[in-house]
Amino acid sequence: MKSKMLFFNVHIVLDDLKRYWGMAVLYFGGLFFSGPLHIMSLFTNENKYPNEAIENFLNLRHAELQMVLSIFVPVVLAGLLFRYLQQNKSTTLMHSFPITRGQLFHSHNIAGVLLLMMPIVLIGLVLMVILNINHDGSQLFEEIFTISDILKWVGFSIISNLVVYFISVLVATITGISLIQMVLSLISIFLPVGISVLIVFNFDQLLYGFVINQNLFENFIIKIIPCISSMGEKAIDSNFIIWYILLSIILYFMGYGLYKKRHLESASDPIAFELLKPIFKYGFTFCSMILGGAYLYMMERVDLWLYIGYFIGALLGYLIAEMIIQKSIWIFKNLKGFAIYTMVILVVFAGIKFDLVGYEKRVPNVDDIESVYYGNGLYGYWSNGEEGNDNLKTSENIHLVRELHLEVIAHKDEFIREGKKNTTKRIGIAYELKNGKTIVREYDIPKECAAINESIAKIYESTEYKINYYDIFDLDPTEVAYIEMDPELKNTSEVVKIVATDEIEEMIQSIKSDMLDETYKDVIDEKRSWARIYIHYDELKDLESEHENKRMYLTWEKHYKHLPGWLKENGYYEKARLMPKDIEYMVIEKTSEELKNANGYNTKELAEGLKENTNKQRLEIRNKDQIEEMLVNDRSDWPDEKRYIIGIYYTNGDSKIDWMDQKDAPEFVKNFFK
Repeated sequence: MKSKMLFFNVHIVLDDLKRYWGMAVLYFGGLFFSGPLHIMSLFTNENKYPNEAIENFLNLRHAELQMVLSIFVPVVLAGLLFRYLQQNKSTTLMHSFPITRGQLFHSHNIAGVLLLMMPIVLIGLVLMVILNINHDGSQLFEEIFTISDILKWVGFSIISNLVVYFISVLVATITGISLIQMVLSLISIFLPVGISVLIVFNFDQLLYGFVINQNLFENFIIKIIPCISSMGEKAIDSNFIIWYILLSIILYFMGYGLYKKRHLESASDPIAFELLKPIFKYGFTFCSMILGGAYLYMMERVDLWLYIGYFIGALLGYLIAEMIIQKSIWIFKNLKGFAIYTMVILVVFAGIKFDLVGYEKRVPNVDDIESVYYGNGLYGYWSNGEEGNDNLKTSENIHLVRELHLEVIAHKDEFIREGKKNTTKRIGIAYELKNGKTIVREYDIPKECAAINESIAKIYESTEYKINYYDIFDLDPTEVAYIEMDPELKNTSEVVKIVATDEIEEMIQSIKSDMLDETYKDVIDEKRSWARIYIHYDELKDLESEHENKRMYLTWEKHYKHLPGWLKENGYYEKARLMPKDIEYMVIEKTSEELKNANGYNTKELAEGLKENTNKQRLEIRNKDQIEEMLVNDRSDWPDEKRYIIGIYYTNGDSKIDWMDQKDAPEFVKNFFK
């Protein structure tokens, strides 16, 4: 009598636990082997460190098995607990008992929650035992492997499982077929991310300059469902924990409401509610359409194929959805709905294509602009948190960015056409308006056009842009512990280390001066740098700014003038770069078709082969002035043409292979191979 007063039935809960305890054991075993067992094996091995394994497991980063289990187990468990809804005899029998629908629903879910929680709690206890046994007071047990971190893992894992489980329960009340229930559950879990990616990709093809707010995607969309939040790089904050709890409650009561209204005879129906059938049909058609368009466009990169993909995807999606709903393949007489859908989509696409809302041509008035951002794409803008710290505020730069934007819009067709045939440069433009709104655009323009564009050149050469673009202008020399210079192409492990405080300050100032002097032509020149520069922060000081990395990376470019002068004055110059005296000789040959594809070849073998080959026309250089000219003209590691293959033979007996385009070769090389 007492159980009738409860909102659940104890006997049903116990029966579910008895029937499906194997799911809890399976879940526990998977978690145990992927986490505690692996961690224990690392603690017993003196040559291995468990830090990374513990951090990955507790933060769900790179914990693939844990992520799979957190999706697979709740989905399957919900399918098993509510399988009776998909069978006419079972659903009739269950609902014939003297138990309310509410008691049935609550009882099954209590059993499901217990079966999901018990393995996680037990794993948490096992981790605590491992912690207590191995605790030695080290940094690992103070910052990574703590009771607090274990409890956070337990809490987040439970919440993550509950969200997935209640999604699956909600889907179970909507459909009458177990297989469809599991498939729709998986689709629903990944739908926020999947549909966002597809929509963004398709809008990127349809709207010139379209770009999604990267912070919105990284900070919100990818975190809507907790089990997929590990795909992102940023940690989950407390606001999302509250959201997950609310989402679980919302999903539970939505499922409860639909369960009470579900008709018994809807068992074995793919969609149990008439109202949801058109939503499912056209939603499935739309998703299939944008997937088909994206797939075919990625294969051919032709607009015609994009629209063919839309049509094929939409048609297939509509037919499949109809087959699922009607439980029959004879649905071709029901194409009236597809015709209506097609007309609606054509109107929408026409509006997008002809830019009826003015998205593509929208350029704000100068008087409405507070500041602007320009960069190689919008990564710097998003990573800056849209706070505008790297924005350009001078009137001249605002006008230049706006003029560039207008020029890109005016040459839209030309840039799209040329961009499909030639190398492009990505540019990002953002406006911060005085009314607090933002306008962001991203374009791929032909690299040749970008190289001669006056607006881009003037922006790059402005002092304001350089101070914003180069991190070194925000660097306080007193925060630097030391500077290292690692020479490019110099076949040695030795690096130049600068530790004196006055020298560090002088060197940083000389680099700043060179950056302020460089022209746009210098920036786009692809000559290989003389050396890599690593500025290491002083970790012992209480710095005002938190540095994400332990060091700053720069390069000693060949057009620099102040830095080479300072290096010569202080005796670092010849140690910090490859000098002609470090090279005994060079051998140059025209590259054969076979060697043009030699990226994966062993360069040591290539160098030896080039050294021994005396049959081909070859140029051997021993003159130090000519070697210096070759070094000055040396450009990127893998030139497009790779016209010449160069064997570099050092005075210490080592050798190396390099490549050079004909346009970059010195005149004496071109003359020799005429």
